[in-house]
Amino acid sequence: MKSEPHTDMPSDEEVRNALQCLDAPLSPWKALPFAFQHVLAMLVSNIVPMTLIALLAVPAVSEADILILIQNAMAAAGLATLLQTFPIGRIGSGLPIFMGVSFTFVVPLAAVSSKYGYGAVIGTVLAGGIFEGILGFSAKYWKRLITPIVSAVVVTGIGLSLLPTAARSFGGGNTPDYGSLINLLIGSATLLSCILWRIYAKGVHKQLSVLVGLAVGYLLAVITGNVYLHDLLDSGLIAVPRLLPFQPLFRLDAILSVCVIYLVSATETIGDASALTSGALERQISGREVSGAIAADGFGSVLAGLFGITPITSYSENVGITIMTRVVNREKSH
Repeated sequence: MKSEPHTDMPSDEEVRNALQCLDAPLSPWKALPFAFQHVLAMLVSNIVPMTLIALLAVPAVSEADILILIQNAMAAAGLATLLQTFPIGRIGSGLPIFMGVSFTFVVPLAAVSSKYGYGAVIGTVLAGGIFEGILGFSAKYWKRLITPIVSAVVVTGIGLSLLPTAARSFGGGNTPDYGSLINLLIGSATLLSCILWRIYAKGVHKQLSVLVGLAVGYLLAVITGNVYLHDLLDSGLIAVPRLLPFQPLFRLDAILSVCVIYLVSATETIGDASALTSGALERQISGREVSGAIAADGFGSVLAGLFGITPITSYSENVGITIMTRVVNREKSH
């Protein structure tokens, strides 16, 4: 009797089980599409807050410096995500929470930027990040004050405040042809692609609906001339991020006012981390994870400040994707 050929290739079911386990061995090539999906989902949100604050600075931040900040924003978000997912000491929750530049700080830091300049923004970010990081270390003494309903209200409020931004992006963003038929068609095709893929795709690939929708939308944007590839090539494909592109300026009044907003950011992080553990890991969050998540939020913001970026926080949209797909694997490589 002829024996079946032996294969080391994992089955679709084995890959799905590994993706839904926090520390199961998983090939980087299997994980890459799911990681790329998260990056694309948070890409625009990671750039917009810092850009809005920089544009209001007095004196104005130059276009060349804004390009440096955009690059630094992606580097800072990636490093802060690693810090959150793979803790250093008590900093980091060990949960697969994506970190990015926060919208929560746009209004107060825009005021600081227009009054004292962008250097004062960086000084405020550095000081406030240290404040939140220390707050995370002492979370066991006060976290009972932040009930689930408080976290839920904060996260929901932030989400609702972003609806105008989402609507504007759906119509084409801050462009002369905002709301044009072609922009609305691209947005609708992107959304429809996500829904249809989620309904009809099979197996583990079903969890890639966001990636597929974004790919379809980007392809349509290229076809309709809404992506300027020559500008991308002219600006260069690779550059090294710069540390301290702006000299920090420390203003006590600005620091004290923004530290209050860091409390809001800590509450948002508690809500995101709690939602991920209950929705994707099907358990309650531990006190150690709460403390580490807030500490990573704070010291991740310090790291962002060193790159000239506004504060970092957990990204609710990525937590939503994680809960929807149940993909929580954080293995570095195998």
